[in-house]
Amino acid sequence: MALTVTSLAGACTQNATQVVLTAFTNPSTSAIGPKTWLRVDGEWMLVTDATLTPTLQVARGINGSLGGAHQILAPVVYGLTSDFTQALSSAQFEPVYSYSVDATITNPVVDQVVYINKAGVCALTLTDPAADQTNTVKFISLTANAHTITYATGFYANTTTSDVATFAATAGASFTMQAFAGKWRPIATADDGVTIG
Repeated sequence: MALTVTSLAGACTQNATQVVLTAFTNPSTSAIGPKTWLRVDGEWMLVTDATLTPTLQVARGINGSLGGAHQILAPVVYGLTSDFTQALSSAQFEPVYSYSVDATITNPVVDQVVYINKAGVCALTLTDPAADQTNTVKFISLTANAHTITYATGFYANTTTSDVATFAATAGASFTMQAFAGKWRPIATADDGVTIG
């Protein structure tokens, strides 16, 4: 069987033991059959009960991935152990998060990928990182909308002419920034469909 791509039908808190998907067809046909795995954003989950499909009981933060809260429409990939291209025990676990609603971004303190998947324009706000942070964050738009990231400090330390990063209205537009000395600094913008103004 192949992997299936879907999304969360509702937000999921950090400690929730169930998730609701927009669609789910159980690839495991018996109670003692192969395990069904979910990847929600960057978190791996093991399905423990699928009798109320598409509401699933899950074990969270499996194989060293970070358990966390996930917004409605967060991207989900699921399938059997044998469907994944890497053995789950040797997979590289990268912190991944997604935003499907306007929000103030929780400052990531590790290298991270952030997907923007709101159906309309998503307005995100960014605050200063800690002075000792040096992590890199890459934002990728999954929808064809002119999303914005507002950073009052200014990406180029100018509060009036470099405080908003605007994505081209195309899926795949991306923006990469790095924390340094308590400020976010852009690494890649225009070539990737994002302008700062």
